[in-house]
Amino acid sequence: MGIQWPKWALAVLFLADGTGFGLWAAHVPVFKQNLHLTNGALSAVLLALVGGAIVTMPVMGQMISHFGSRKVVRVISLVYVAMLSCIAQANSYTMLVVCAGLFGGAKGAFDVAVNAQAVALERHYGRSSQSLLQGCWSLGGLFGAGVTSLLLKHGQTLRFNLSTASVVLAVAVLAVLPMLVTEEERHREAEKKKGFMLPDAPLLRLATIAFFGLFAEGAIGDWAAVYLRSNMSASLSLAAAGYASYAIAMASARFAGDWLVRRLSHGAILTGSGALIAFGFGCTLLSPSIPVAVFGLVLTGMGIANIFPVIVTLVGRSTKMATGPAISALSTIGYFGFLAGPPLIGWLAVMVGLERALGMVVLAGVVVAAGPVLLARNNREAQVEAGV
Repeated sequence: MGIQWPKWALAVLFLADGTGFGLWAAHVPVFKQNLHLTNGALSAVLLALVGGAIVTMPVMGQMISHFGSRKVVRVISLVYVAMLSCIAQANSYTMLVVCAGLFGGAKGAFDVAVNAQAVALERHYGRSSQSLLQGCWSLGGLFGAGVTSLLLKHGQTLRFNLSTASVVLAVAVLAVLPMLVTEEERHREAEKKKGFMLPDAPLLRLATIAFFGLFAEGAIGDWAAVYLRSNMSASLSLAAAGYASYAIAMASARFAGDWLVRRLSHGAILTGSGALIAFGFGCTLLSPSIPVAVFGLVLTGMGIANIFPVIVTLVGRSTKMATGPAISALSTIGYFGFLAGPPLIGWLAVMVGLERALGMVVLAGVVVAAGPVLLARNNREAQVEAGV
């Protein structure tokens, strides 16, 4: 079999998606310091990012049904990388809020579009690529955070970092867009006929687990570096390096995801993932030592890694909805947790302090660990319906 160029083209887009978010997450402490923001003010910025995504994510499902994920991805990917340059120009609190909303809208739309394209890719080749693609997203987050740490250490400005990254990512995206697959017409027509559908109960249960897993991921993405900087007095470059360590662990565990799935049940993977999140981030919050705190982040990254890929695999087996709408609904609900976590942590930080507020991440890990109970209920219902 020759090189599957569409798969690697989509991997580049997932890599660009993760890189953009890694750049944003690693620069959050810089925005906070440059504009003298309190935790409460920063949470409003993160809420604007959530608001932008909530507006665009549902719209993407309808656009993909009408135009196909390939056409949508070709437009929204360029908008997404352009928003990095936009947010780099924010030199006031008001402008930062506006730019964060635009960036969040582009990110939410891009997330849904690339996941829909991943479904089309799997139909095209008849095999799963979820772990590889999600691993590329994590690798992008690592790359974005690592480059940020290096640039900040050498005195580069926030505006230079994000603007330059925007141009580089645009070139990479333009190079691979022609290689994406086009959905088969019969699948597009079938999904058009389905029209709007509410998620069924099995999908909602899976989406609930995804919500808490991505809640933890979003909260750590925007607040871990801030916590290391503000609560543990780490330097800006060391705080970014702490996030990079977390991203390394998550990327490595995701690339090992297919190996794990072949040897363990999906329920066992979710239970272990939730336990790693709870224990690892508990270590981060309770340790007075920066090395131990970073080690806790490493364990947390390993725990978060395979939650969403496993759930995406389960969706096709556990819901009566068509695959495309089901993935769209799962992405919307799950990524709402990803985007809602950071501002919620910010609000709680104003009332009880950042350390206690981040205890929500530990709680999210506990919920994910209990997820197999919901999966067992899914299986029982499927057996009853099948007359087993």
